Amino acid sequence: MREPELVTVSREVWRRRQEPSAFDRAFAQATVYAERLPDRPGVVASSLPGKGRWVLAFSTLERLERRLGAVPWLSTTGSDLLDQLPHGLGVLLDVGDEHGLPLLPQPGGRARFGGARLPPRPGTANPAP
Repeated sequence: MREPELVTVSREVWRRRQEPSAFDRAFAQATVYAERLPDRPGVVASSLPGKGRWVLAFSTLERLERRLGAVPWLSTTGSDLLDQLPHGLGVLLDVGDEHGLPLLPQPGGRARFGGARLPPRPGTANPAP
């Protein structure tokens, strides 16, 4: 099965072959899948201790089902998902996969990855903050 363009771009950002802003563009245009609330419109947000609140989004329905099991879900574009989220929520794409990336909550705006710092490459010293 061919991977979605979003996964390809995410991997290239991780490898530092594309700029983080490329991930923002790819996410905005991609179809993404998220767990939906069973009794009303909206997506499920999870609290991570000390890390804030996040929505888990997936690049394929298969990835969602592998991670979350048989849950109610929805699909939408990444742009529409971000437009619907309240301020302060971040998005984790394909959490648990090697190409997974966060879209960080931004003050006064929607979540995005561009401008965020990637973790250091394995085997390199952590850069100074």
